[in-house]
Amino acid sequence: MNNLNILQNFDKKFYFSKPFPYFVIEKCFPDKIYEMLFKDYTLIINYLEKKNDTKNLNNIRLQINSKNFFKEDALKKTIWYDFIKYHTSKEFLNELVNIFNDDLNIYYPKILSSFKNYNNDKNFLKVRDKINNNHKFVIDCQPGINTSVIKKSNVRGPHVDNPVEIFGGLFYLRDDNDISDGGDLEIYDSENRKIYFEGKAEVKNKRCLKKVKTYKYGKNKCIFFLNSLKTIHGISARSETNFTRNLTNFAIETYFFNRLFDIERGGIKNLLKKIFKR
Repeated sequence: MNNLNILQNFDKKFYFSKPFPYFVIEKCFPDKIYEMLFKDYTLIINYLEKKNDTKNLNNIRLQINSKNFFKEDALKKTIWYDFIKYHTSKEFLNELVNIFNDDLNIYYPKILSSFKNYNNDKNFLKVRDKINNNHKFVIDCQPGINTSVIKKSNVRGPHVDNPVEIFGGLFYLRDDNDISDGGDLEIYDSENRKIYFEGKAEVKNKRCLKKVKTYKYGKNKCIFFLNSLKTIHGISARSETNFTRNLTNFAIETYFFNRLFDIERGGIKNLLKKIFKR
């Protein structure tokens, strides 16, 4: 097995189907491998901070996608080059599909069939780019940060991910010296209530949600989930700190097939739009 495979310590006991399909691995890598990943992550943090004027930024998400990462000579020399290479591979995707197989068959049976039927197709998978509808599926692995916190603030409240996303994932690399509060992942259950959205994909009627689980922002920890209307999650407010919140984002999407679900937006304006479309 690839020693950079983030799923190497996966166990079925880490998997949950409710309130939506997801799993959490509390320790993804052996200590020595993780230490190498964290050491080189400081180079990525420096790169992102130099690329952006972060002095006055408060808790802002910055990241670099796989395609751009592979173009940066300084970053090619890090362990993250091999990490991203593997986590944008068909081998990695197939392992995720196997883990989520049963729930994927419930939520998106046609997508599951496509994973299996087109697996050897030359247009099966590619690294996400500007043009993505010429392949069945696209994949990305994006090292990133949330900038330091000048004033306590939320990273992002309860929301769902883009409806073109099938799987999403996060890998946390908390600095041992970071003693700040917040930045934790929160899992919500809509309990089959009607949910409306606003903005990018934020839940509008938050009172209809029940927070059922909180996973602390920590080191060497990951979470992966099957994206759907039920996959409502958010990040708790971060307290003031000079430390960045270090996380790598994983995304497997399809632009070839239809959107997996529709985001219904609440409010009088959207109600009027529906009425006049009839």
